[in-house]
Amino acid sequence: MPESVGILLLPHFSTLAYASVVEPMRICNQLMGEERFRWVTVGSEPVVHSGDGLSVSVEQNLALPHGLDALVICGSQSSTPAGMQIAPWLKGQAAGFKWIAGIASGVWLLVETGLLKGRKASLPPIPANLVEACKSVKQSADLFSADQAVWTCRGGSAAQDMMLFRISQSESVAISEMIAQTITRYRVGESAAGVRKYPDANLKKEVPVLYEAVQLMEANVEEPLTTDDIAQHLDISRRQLERLFKKHLDSVPSKYYVQIRLEVARQLLLSTNVSITEIALRCGFSSGAHFSTSYRSMYQITPSEERAAG
Repeated sequence: MPESVGILLLPHFSTLAYASVVEPMRICNQLMGEERFRWVTVGSEPVVHSGDGLSVSVEQNLALPHGLDALVICGSQSSTPAGMQIAPWLKGQAAGFKWIAGIASGVWLLVETGLLKGRKASLPPIPANLVEACKSVKQSADLFSADQAVWTCRGGSAAQDMMLFRISQSESVAISEMIAQTITRYRVGESAAGVRKYPDANLKKEVPVLYEAVQLMEANVEEPLTTDDIAQHLDISRRQLERLFKKHLDSVPSKYYVQIRLEVARQLLLSTNVSITEIALRCGFSSGAHFSTSYRSMYQITPSEERAAG
């Protein structure tokens, strides 16, 4: 099951902080080839306005039952506390979250509800009415801090580092590093498309277990195995398998697997008259829409466009 993360948008929230929370999760889903994170916007009003004028219609309000695994409170660099409307709700809901994080002014909600008492925290400039309450907080010079299940972040792109930290916990450090590299690659404008590396004869001899993993993937295109299934079949740990893929093939198993399936799909598109929906199912995609999205991400062209051009 994907981890469900609520993003509580405070009035005048930072769009940079919001994007920095969402983007690592989105790229993680893309790299893993499956939904590992799901996020939903939460607010005290139907529409919340960011500090730069962006209007966001929230998906859930505070009155609804949420069923969320975690909560990120997205505020702004303003030192103004969020007010008393949200604090009582948070105090009643906090125990139900696996982890909870405050960004910028979102940190003050954690202070108001007592969740930071005795904890290490990264605080933005402290407003006058919270100076006394913050004396019980162990202030950190770090841009973000994680004290057990309560995290704090001063804001901006530091929220990205916080989310990469979460992904390193839930997935692995290797995947978190790949996401960071992907974000950097997007920033400098490098193409996201790439040809997968193939295990050559030397690699087959030196790391036979990796070669066997690729063979398993190629033999199970229509009904893909999970990374855990492959690791179990090879009698190694998932983390060890991920490290081998990253070291020798510059990828993670799930992404590499998707590339294999897309290559098979491309061959079918260009050499047969089988419908695109049927090709999607034959290559292990749950729907034509999922297939089309993955295909475009890999080749910068949709399956229908590819077939027409071919």
